[in-house]
Amino acid sequence: MRKLFLTLFIVSLTIISSAQEFRAGPLLGTSFSQVDGDNYVGYNKVGLNLGAFVSRQVGEKWEVQLDIEYMQKGSREAPKPDKGHYDDYKIALSYIQFPVVARYRHKQFSGEAGLSIGALLSSNEEIDGTPIEDFPQYDPVPFENMEWATVFGLNYHINDRLWINARWLYSINRIRIPYDGEIPVYNPKPHWFSRKPGQYNNNFVVTAYYAINKLL
Repeated sequence: MRKLFLTLFIVSLTIISSAQEFRAGPLLGTSFSQVDGDNYVGYNKVGLNLGAFVSRQVGEKWEVQLDIEYMQKGSREAPKPDKGHYDDYKIALSYIQFPVVARYRHKQFSGEAGLSIGALLSSNEEIDGTPIEDFPQYDPVPFENMEWATVFGLNYHINDRLWINARWLYSINRIRIPYDGEIPVYNPKPHWFSRKPGQYNNNFVVTAYYAINKLL
């Protein structure tokens, strides 16, 4: 399913980018993540954001953009002996994802909003470097294969070809449902109105974009 999903989006991007008045180029950034629904707070999981984009001007100040990104997300809580916490806990998730945003530009700044769909490539949950499934007292639930997320961002345009982007992405669907394990990593309460109990990706991403040129 993930291979089919990826193939369809790559084919779509190739077809779209062959049209006139489109720009494309690479993107490179850093993701700062946490998983809402565990008992840990802070964007402590640092990961890579790598990919490419294609965009099209749709008005004097409006632009639509599609990214293809490999992004690392998750959660991290280092030991804090002074607070009685001795475990080194980590969730490491990697996605191939496709954010689509509409952007409004004013001088050197622009704001954007949109949606992202992602396919889970790999997942790992561990305590003190040991996979959680190796602990007999825990019965972990797998992460969902697909993620939908809201996207909000701000951009600073250094010039017409290079800009810096700061985005906030938040899961619409649960990335994992609660389970009854002894490890205290699940909060049974929804994280905002109408949300179901479970875990949700919550991450800030800072990325540099470079437009190679207009596509022919």
